[in-house]
Amino acid sequence: MPDVFTEMVGAWRRTSVGELPPPAAAIERILAASYQGPGKLEARVYQLTSSAAALDMAQHWKPAPDTVFFYNDRFFILIQWQAADRKALHEFVAALEKKFPARQ
Repeated sequence: MPDVFTEMVGAWRRTSVGELPPPAAAIERILAASYQGPGKLEARVYQLTSSAAALDMAQHWKPAPDTVFFYNDRFFILIQWQAADRKALHEFVAALEKKFPARQ
C-alpha cells in the first residue's frame, strides 16, 4: 500500500492513523486517517484483492453528502468531511489522487 497519509496534506494536519479490520474476503487491508484543518475529514484506503474488486466496490458504493470516492487499480479511496473549505478539500483529494498514478 502506498504511503498516502502523511503528517500534513496541504492545509490539513493528520490527527490519527491506523488500520481497521477488513470486513470482507475481497478486502486485504483498510488504512484510515483523520485530519483537521479548514474543517474535519476522514479518509480511508481499501486495498482489495484485484482491480475488478475495486471497480465493483466503486460501482456499488452509495453516494452520500459530504463524501467523495474513487478507485485506482486495487485501491478504493473514500473521503468524508464535515464543514470543510471546498478549495482545501479539493487540494486534499488531488494530493491523494497523485499517490495513485494511472497504470501504464
